[in-house]
Amino acid sequence: MKNTKFYVCEKCGNILTSTENAEFVCCGENLLPLVAKEADEAHKLNVEKSEDDFYITFSHSMTKEHYISFISYIRFDKVLTVKLYPEQSGELRFPQMRGGKMYYYCNAHGLFELKIVR
Repeated sequence: MKNTKFYVCEKCGNILTSTENAEFVCCGENLLPLVAKEADEAHKLNVEKSEDDFYITFSHSMTKEHYISFISYIRFDKVLTVKLYPEQSGELRFPQMRGGKMYYYCNAHGLFELKIVR
């Protein structure tokens, strides 16, 4: 799962993933794999341990025009994705697993990544 690629349709918001090279078409448009970048201060996730979960919060805007669309937690053998929606609160939980990365997508600024060290 380390080679997971994300594809997002800008028209309908559909989220697709693949572990190898793939070609996807959605809403009549070819989708290209997103390239993740390190988060800046405006796209920072706060990750805390809470019981057996990672409790994730963020202060990013969640308006209909500008929001975090999804957060995925990827390890070598799993991909867990939570779909987020405008006007939703900026908090969620993932089960705690050793290591991995979180990927999250801002509909205005693209894909970001955060390495999880445990």
